[in-house]
Amino acid sequence: MKKHLIYILLVLVSASFTSCDEDLEIWDSNTLDYSGTYFYELYNEDMTAKYVEYSHSNQILIYNTANNNPNEFWLDDHDTVFPIKSKFFVDGDPEDFNSQSLVFDDLTNNLSAIVPPATKPTGLNETVDVATGYTRAAILEGKILKNEATTVSGNPVDSIYVKIALYSGDVKYTSYEVAEADRVDPDVVEFAWEYDSATYDSSLDETYVISGHRKTGFAEDDH
Repeated sequence: MKKHLIYILLVLVSASFTSCDEDLEIWDSNTLDYSGTYFYELYNEDMTAKYVEYSHSNQILIYNTANNNPNEFWLDDHDTVFPIKSKFFVDGDPEDFNSQSLVFDDLTNNLSAIVPPATKPTGLNETVDVATGYTRAAILEGKILKNEATTVSGNPVDSIYVKIALYSGDVKYTSYEVAEADRVDPDVVEFAWEYDSATYDSSLDETYVISGHRKTGFAEDDH
């Protein structure tokens, strides 16, 4: 098990969640066939080892971006396992899709990983580099198949399979002067960090498989 994931999983074992009936929503989206909430298990690259079992807490959300383009969506685990909240640009269709590029510089940042240092800067244009796991991600292979899975209650439901590559490296932050209206004390000059850039270390690459099924919204189908 890789080091980033181990830490998150140790935290998860102490948490418990309860399920409930939920109202289903229907909305206008050009990524509707991708979009939804999915229960999942997490495996290594060739699915010979399982890292995460089904549970109510382990849910991945896929939803459209503000542009509402058909092959562009967010994938978000709400900081439960990876954590990950990344925008993906894909080729193909829901039954067979992958990222348009696997090149680090072409990918968007994982917003869950871009966290400025807790220690505040003391001046303007200071810089700091922070070793950061899972700064960007690419979908190597994805499939969402109609009614190819079965819920715990025996109902047919859409299956999901996503092989995802996670890229890590260093994130650079640069200090800026906080606007007077946003300072703790308006009369005291204050500085904060903002994202500057990210560099890639291929030796830190990790690949996982997300495998599961769509959430139906009915309690009897929940984990």
